Amino acid sequence: MLCIFLPLSANPMSSINSKTKPNRTKPNFSFGLVRNLFYAMVLANCILCHSPSSETVFQLCDNFNSKLDCTEPKKDFEVVYLDQSKFIKPDPNWEDFGNFLYFTARETPGFRIQFAKQLTTQEKSQFRNHYSANLTLGNTTEEMEGFQISESAVIGFHYLGAILKEEFRHQGRSKEPVELTKLGKIKLVFTIKLPSGESFSKERELELRWEDKKSPH
Repeated sequence: MLCIFLPLSANPMSSINSKTKPNRTKPNFSFGLVRNLFYAMVLANCILCHSPSSETVFQLCDNFNSKLDCTEPKKDFEVVYLDQSKFIKPDPNWEDFGNFLYFTARETPGFRIQFAKQLTTQEKSQFRNHYSANLTLGNTTEEMEGFQISESAVIGFHYLGAILKEEFRHQGRSKEPVELTKLGKIKLVFTIKLPSGESFSKERELELRWEDKKSPH
């Protein structure tokens, strides 16, 4: 929807003849009321066109099958356990840890959007130029690497190791030794814009811990 805002204080007569006096024998109530109602409706529609539609269902998900069904749903906050025995690196730093998350643990925070109806061929083609999905961690924002579309769903994902490593570079800490207990909660923000004009964001928090082989989690 194309949203056009017009100034509420504009007087359509003043631009024609500023010396023209209004006809005071007839009240100007009807025109002003209709005009203001029109502006209110335009404003309401513009607000709605930037809000998530009730026809779309957003789901946090880290893995999918060939049909783009979610096989690894996620909650707004979860603890992610990592196998420390696979992190083979002498005196590892945060850059090494980012590579471990990327190549070995392969942590890929993502999402799935389910539409209420099947997408047409034209709607699918619009995703090429009118769709974006970004992931933000701290002061780092990256365009999400993974994107796939099915008949009625869209999925996106990104590599946690890539964005975490970049954030540590910004902080000047990439060469510091890894202390996972001091990392704390990681806040991720997904920002999505659909070709329909809908744009919205979703937050997710996770905490990385080394897996304890002795006790179940």
